[in-house]
Amino acid sequence: MSALNAATDPELLLLLKQDDRMAFEELYERHWFSLYNIAYKRLKDRETSRDIVQDIYTDLWDKRQERNIRDLLPYLHTCVRNKIYTLLAKGRATAHFVEPFENMALSYLTADSFLNEKEHEKLMLLFMATLPAKRREIFRLRFLEDRSTKDISEQLNISQKTVQNQLLLAANGLRSGMGNLLTLAIILHFTGM
Repeated sequence: MSALNAATDPELLLLLKQDDRMAFEELYERHWFSLYNIAYKRLKDRETSRDIVQDIYTDLWDKRQERNIRDLLPYLHTCVRNKIYTLLAKGRATAHFVEPFENMALSYLTADSFLNEKEHEKLMLLFMATLPAKRREIFRLRFLEDRSTKDISEQLNISQKTVQNQLLLAANGLRSGMGNLLTLAIILHFTGM
């Protein structure tokens, strides 16, 4: 049993900043299974889940001098979610990925909805990054700036029908990527309904 087993996460983080490899290994052993479970629960893919955890720990080691982490476990859990969001945005997530996002959309009205609202916003921005430039601009104007299709068509000097078609294509892409329930929750959130 290592003396580091009794150390707290903040103590291990301080040692990590001093390039202590043993502190890094203790943090890895302490939290890797929890991170793996979070990833696997959403992806149902062992290899991808292991890769996500490995990437997070590689980043933790590589940027140990730059990071100022206050609370390690929430930080690591956020890293897992962000890696999964990135997989979704790149179209590399499996069908098992949709259910947790639908559950997150349902929890929009719960007491912790402020955190979920931030996650929805991050997810929306990741989705928008996958759109072609013109469609992204139309989507942004409609849902983030609450502009009418007529206003958008005038601003971008295109027909209103083109704006409507581009919004329909974006909504179809969002729906196929994340499911109808999440689509509705995000659109309702950004339109203030």
